[in-house]
Amino acid sequence: MTIPRIAGYAMPQAGSFPVNKVNWRIETDRAVLLVHDMQQYFLDFYDQTQAPIPELIQNCRKLIDQCHAVGIPVYYTAQPGDQTPEHRQLLTDFWGKGLASGEKTVPIISALEPAEQDTVLTKWRYSAFKKIDFEQQIKAQNRDQLIICGVYAHIGCLMTAAEAFMLDIQAFLAGDALADFSLEEHRMALNYAAGRCARVVDTASIIQDIHSGEQK
Repeated sequence: MTIPRIAGYAMPQAGSFPVNKVNWRIETDRAVLLVHDMQQYFLDFYDQTQAPIPELIQNCRKLIDQCHAVGIPVYYTAQPGDQTPEHRQLLTDFWGKGLASGEKTVPIISALEPAEQDTVLTKWRYSAFKKIDFEQQIKAQNRDQLIICGVYAHIGCLMTAAEAFMLDIQAFLAGDALADFSLEEHRMALNYAAGRCARVVDTASIIQDIHSGEQK
């Protein structure tokens, strides 16, 4: 009734990504970046010296740095420690009590530490939109694109992408800046997203889209 230990696997690369149903392009004045649940607690279920974690962190860092450079807003999600039964509700049935406050595992990992201008959202459910005003924050800036990186691909990242679609926000899953319980589940998330609610794209292509937009 908690997250299992996660075996390493090779990070999927662009050549193995599913065919997208949409050809959306990222535009710097429309996009925001979401760094999803990159707390030490969630990474501690992996051997962090082994794939896919080093590449996950490296690619998340690249996306953050590029977005900072061009003024794309950067958001993070982070679950709080010591959530009450009222707060967790059905999450407890699947995942137990969750994070304990005061642990070194609660903060976002130091390699991806939020900058002063970034926004950290309190995460309550699989979707980053639930029980907080994330949608309103995006739309208040007249933005309607969401780039998603982080963990876990087939749970919170995919559910956030699906809800973005239902809120008329174009979602982009950074396929090589995600990690999951297994390669199979990682690929499942990419396949579902590409066919149903988002565009799956690699980190280098996202950065190229952003750079190209700046050159126009």
